[in-house]
Amino acid sequence: MNSTKQDCYRLIQQITLLRDPICVVPGCAFLSSAGHHLFPRARLSTAFDPQAVRGLCHQHHQWVHANPKQATLMFIKLIGVLKYGELERKSRTIMPNFDFEETRRVLKSILTELRNRRQTHALPPTMDFIEYRR
Repeated sequence: MNSTKQDCYRLIQQITLLRDPICVVPGCAFLSSAGHHLFPRARLSTAFDPQAVRGLCHQHHQWVHANPKQATLMFIKLIGVLKYGELERKSRTIMPNFDFEETRRVLKSILTELRNRRQTHALPPTMDFIEYRR
């Protein structure tokens, strides 16, 4: 994996953990330890979309992978059927000429904006405010 692509994966994790410091599973109060990709990353279409990655604690991250059908229903309930459907359709898009440089630039910008908003307490800690744009 090239360093630019690695940077993109590192940045999407940082964005997710900063946006979702507490596990998004209803009723869980543990700190998020990983950004979980709601859809397979191979096609790259949603791999770096903050809306398609959610913060989970270690225990729930394992649960999601062990119970994919139940997890899908939970995520649909969390983000809404329309948004989930939109992201699912997007996830099926094959990205043969993916621009990792541009994606890294966008992710760095999103991370900076999120850090600035967090420092000024402009948003509650788990508010989903960023809409990823390509």
